[in-house]
Amino acid sequence: MGMEHSKKLILLVLMALMLVVLNSDGQVMAPTLAIIEKEFHVSDASVGVMMGLFTVLGAVVSLLWGYFADKASRKFLFVFSVLIGELPCAFTAFASNWTVFFFLRILTGIGMGAAFPLVFSILGDIYDEKERPWASAILTVSFGMGNIVGGVLGGFVGASGNWRLPFLLAALPNIPLILFFWFLVPEPKAAASEEATKALVEAGLVYPRRIKLSDYTGLFKIRTNVYLLIQGIAGTIPWGSFFFLQKFLNQYKGFSIAEATTVYLVFGIGMVIGTIVGGIWGGAIFKKSDTQLPIFCAFTTFVGTTLTLWVVLLTLPLALLIPTGFFAAFFAAMTGPNMRTMLLDVNVPENRGPIFSIFNLTDSLGTGFGRFVSGVLSDVFGLMASLSVSASFWIFCGIILWLTAGIFPPDRQVLKVTMAQIAEEMKQKSAY
Repeated sequence: MGMEHSKKLILLVLMALMLVVLNSDGQVMAPTLAIIEKEFHVSDASVGVMMGLFTVLGAVVSLLWGYFADKASRKFLFVFSVLIGELPCAFTAFASNWTVFFFLRILTGIGMGAAFPLVFSILGDIYDEKERPWASAILTVSFGMGNIVGGVLGGFVGASGNWRLPFLLAALPNIPLILFFWFLVPEPKAAASEEATKALVEAGLVYPRRIKLSDYTGLFKIRTNVYLLIQGIAGTIPWGSFFFLQKFLNQYKGFSIAEATTVYLVFGIGMVIGTIVGGIWGGAIFKKSDTQLPIFCAFTTFVGTTLTLWVVLLTLPLALLIPTGFFAAFFAAMTGPNMRTMLLDVNVPENRGPIFSIFNLTDSLGTGFGRFVSGVLSDVFGLMASLSVSASFWIFCGIILWLTAGIFPPDRQVLKVTMAQIAEEMKQKSAY
């Protein structure tokens, strides 16, 4: 028998909650950035370097985790990656100097990066292609929600000047969640959701294929993978630059830390709702025409870009800034869950951990590059120019997504043929 619906739901909910807590670690310092910089005598450029390494090194480690996702217990690997992220985050509250702070932040980034390929590899094996858009939206929302929780936690708890306590509060909730996950969630079975192999896996047959290092080159022969990875690098540059958004609103727009945090919160809420709605709308569009899904993502990306530039460049009162920021994030976030769904729909089960680890690498390169460039441009030209340049990268993303419409449907059909061939192999082996 396949995994029961209730256990699938428990697995998804627990993974989502753990990702929210884990990813809150990455944004918890943003609201009190100026206070931390003053205490440790560092600049935006120094923080940009640290946050760049935070994401890039995490992504490099995720390549290893992506490889072992097909060879070891994904349940164990996920729990281990969360612990790698949370323990250093908690210890950051006790950092005595910039070197210790820097080192602990990098370790947290490694844990966050390692978890990424595992959760989408698991999702692809427990939910079929009709369920994946909304399930992917939930996991994608978790990453965004983590950023919101971290930003709000750091903003409101750290508003008194105590930047240390938010790090503890951001890390500790995952300890009981890890225990729940370990004792309540069964190990997911490979290929349990594919149309061609689902019945065979439920009958007790084991999916026969495992990833080999030589298979990695084949991932880049799938054009959908290449297009989405390229746009992923460019698309995360603006999100990376938003690390400085609260500081920008505080120091350049004249809002208080609490007001800047409120705007950031509304921006984050727009991202969360946009991700969920994007997954629902994307799923509905996909059922009608898989060609239209990338076009839908391109259109929403263009709209999100325009509204984001309004937030940065126009002098808006708080009453107008809040709804503009909300809809900027709402439309910009719609691509995320649908892009991950498209990756799942063109890669065989054993390749999903590796492709998402590579995607995390390109994603993190973009985020790290965005934070690094934003920090450097901020020192030279100011944060307004820095954020404007970064947001403009979404224009390139929209163009790439539009072009993806011509290659996604054929790549999807190739996967169906491949899975049918693997199903025949499983039947032949079971006959002996």
